[in-house]
Amino acid sequence: MNSFPGAILRKVTFNLNAVRLGAPLYFFTPKKLINCYTTTSISASIPKKSFANKLAEKFSFFSISKTRLKANSYLLFESVADQLNYADIFKRLNLPDTFYSWFVVTELYIWMLMVRYMAEGEDGKVVRNYVLQALWADVHERSKKLTPTGLVGIKSQIVDLSGQLNAALIGYDEGLNSSDVVLAGALWRRLYQQKSVDPEHLDMLVKYIRRQIKIMDCWTHKELFHKVSVRWEPIK
Repeated sequence: MNSFPGAILRKVTFNLNAVRLGAPLYFFTPKKLINCYTTTSISASIPKKSFANKLAEKFSFFSISKTRLKANSYLLFESVADQLNYADIFKRLNLPDTFYSWFVVTELYIWMLMVRYMAEGEDGKVVRNYVLQALWADVHERSKKLTPTGLVGIKSQIVDLSGQLNAALIGYDEGLNSSDVVLAGALWRRLYQQKSVDPEHLDMLVKYIRRQIKIMDCWTHKELFHKVSVRWEPIK
């Protein structure tokens, strides 16, 4: 296993500092977290909205009911938490089979969903909020099962995770809209916690993310809101 390349590490550290100085990291509780935007600037990666889409955002009678949006959001979360082959992902990325690994992998896929849905106006924001709501509900249930003493200490742990997730989203956004080096740095800090890593794993993951988001850019309005069915490409 090789450590993260020195030249890239220096660039990563510089960009992390730039993010912190330019956009302060706010640490939210799960309830507050869902009210913060998930992407910094996605205009470069998402096609421009059509005139019909702009009208749909302006006039409420075009909007999709929140009941449908909530149902779709939970289906989206299930497409990650229930359909991903976590064992295979852990093996391919050389990650330990732990609760932390489960969380950061789930977080990464949810972020990719957020990138796409945040381009869809108010309905997209509602979907983002409900997906995050589903995530924290699942985290709470899994945490109770992993902790013999029940709820003791769980609340503070979940608050910590929410703050870490917020910082991770900022780093991923920065990488998506800048360079592969910055994105790789964000993945290294979050998934590998700045520990020794094979650069090939980071390179494979960066290429996978850009490939998957490109596929998601092509999703139609019907696929996003009326016939939700996510097919995740395998990491390779």
